[in-house]
Amino acid sequence: MLATCGHASACQRIIQITLTFADGSAELDRSQIVRLAGWITNASAMFGTYTNAGIEAGATANPPERTREKAVRLARVRADNVALALKTLFPASIDIEKFAHAYREKRDSDVQVNDFAAIQLYPDLKTSKIPDCNPGLPDGLER
Repeated sequence: MLATCGHASACQRIIQITLTFADGSAELDRSQIVRLAGWITNASAMFGTYTNAGIEAGATANPPERTREKAVRLARVRADNVALALKTLFPASIDIEKFAHAYREKRDSDVQVNDFAAIQLYPDLKTSKIPDCNPGLPDGLER
């Protein structure tokens, strides 16, 4: 449920979850809310504070019924709805940046559904007790 990614040079850690939507839907159902709440609880236990969050939402354009413009609007509504749920459930105030995309294909290689909202939380590395990303650098060298 939690994914932690590390980038060695930037020492960036990201906690992420992806929610999928039925075609044409932008509403979070009960199971998504329960899953999101559990993910937030786990994320809060992993790191004490987070600096910000990002939400990337997508929607499939299925011409002629859904044009690219309509798909972007749907993706924006998905991002807005997920942002509202995140702000409501998250234990502290957090800044959220939102992105919306339209996709031509329903699926990408039959693996990823393009009707989604991915939430990324960025831990405050200054207040978290995590190992140094660049241990062993000689004194005087900046990180």
